[in-house]
Amino acid sequence: MKARLTFHGAAGEVTGSCYLLEVERGTVLVDCGMFQGNKDARVRNFAGFPFKARDVHAVVLTHAHIDHTGMLPRLVGDGYPGAIHATEGTLGLCKIMLPDSAHIQEYDAERRSKYRKRRGDSPVEPLYKEKDAERALSAFRPHPFDEWFHVVDGVRARYLRAGHILGAASIEMELTDGDKPFRLVFSGDVGPMNDPLLPDPESPAEADFLLLESTYGNRDHRPLSETLDELAEVLESADRAGGNVIVPVFAVGRAQMLIWAIGKLEREGRAKPRPVYLDSPMAIDVTKEYRDLRSCCRRGGEEEFERINARDLRFSKSVQDSIAINDARNSIILSASGMCEAGRILHHLAHHIGREETHLVFAGYQAAHTLGRRLIEGEKQVRIMGREVEARASIHTLGGFSAHAGRTGLIDWYGAIGRKPPRMALVHGEDAPRAALASALEAQHGAKVLQPQRGDVLELGNES
Repeated sequence: MKARLTFHGAAGEVTGSCYLLEVERGTVLVDCGMFQGNKDARVRNFAGFPFKARDVHAVVLTHAHIDHTGMLPRLVGDGYPGAIHATEGTLGLCKIMLPDSAHIQEYDAERRSKYRKRRGDSPVEPLYKEKDAERALSAFRPHPFDEWFHVVDGVRARYLRAGHILGAASIEMELTDGDKPFRLVFSGDVGPMNDPLLPDPESPAEADFLLLESTYGNRDHRPLSETLDELAEVLESADRAGGNVIVPVFAVGRAQMLIWAIGKLEREGRAKPRPVYLDSPMAIDVTKEYRDLRSCCRRGGEEEFERINARDLRFSKSVQDSIAINDARNSIILSASGMCEAGRILHHLAHHIGREETHLVFAGYQAAHTLGRRLIEGEKQVRIMGREVEARASIHTLGGFSAHAGRTGLIDWYGAIGRKPPRMALVHGEDAPRAALASALEAQHGAKVLQPQRGDVLELGNES
């Protein structure tokens, strides 16, 4: 068996997951994600694919996050003719996320075109349009966990539960273009063990080659119990100061986890009930999707899903509802986007971050150069919506709500593989975290670990 694997994203970085597998009888794209985080990411997205969309025969997705799926509408718009394979949960979330992403692209292009027109420049086109997102969704083919499905001739695949978010999966691929089957595994994003809402991540029984994520390869997260204690302290401090708690959230996963955590503290008497605003149309829709896709939750987690939806949340779906929150006091505002690079959270930051009584809580990964990362690193003068603002709010980071496994969790996930691969590659991580994880895997398991960069090509074959 001979195959070629090209790393087109999430290699030495955390976004843009995209891996092109070429076998004798077909070409398979695993994930088709958008680059995120800074102006360079926009340039790379608009540069297009380094391969011809029409030459790809199948797409297989790990999960719905935009850094894994956000370029699918562009791929279809560029002529991709085939199926997009995913779990039922991933399809459910992509029905929400891809049209929303397209709407953002169209809105951003319209805004930039108006600015360019004033300068006498030509208008710009969006990265893709809502019609492209709808065409991509029509190509989805959902599959249950644990069941093999045909990808292309000589390649079949099945999904293992990865935790992380609703419907997230690791992919086992079996390549049979030759005498001996070759087992290729893509971990996707591996979630933590004992998540109150989602299933524990499952390791494959065997692998001949493995791609393992390394987002938090150099550190572990705080235990969830300690994070809940810390959140309770933040809420109590905000009560004393008389200020609002502002939480930039990722609409998928993190928002639902925060709702669960706040409700748990209230039920236990560790936080007083207060208005909780969910100010993100997408997060509202995703929260409802969590209710409807109970088959993707952990066993026994149905009650927790009910608690998410039973809590007296205040949904802010319209712009007018969002603006009205500016007058809220002693409230919790959960708003997207999670890295403070766009969305309604910018309005809330502009309105509240200059107040000492405000408590700004980060509960998710902040990529390099994003506004969220700069605030965490202590930057006091920041530019928000075109004007300079002094950051006077109290800033907190909560590490135990991560949807990713930490260093120990990733090592344990690898350690649970029955027949371990002779070689593996670490992806979906910045260089420092994945270098630390590589050292740990080599020391503890004798693993031969590669650390590819974007554009690298790897030849695969039956290895001893």
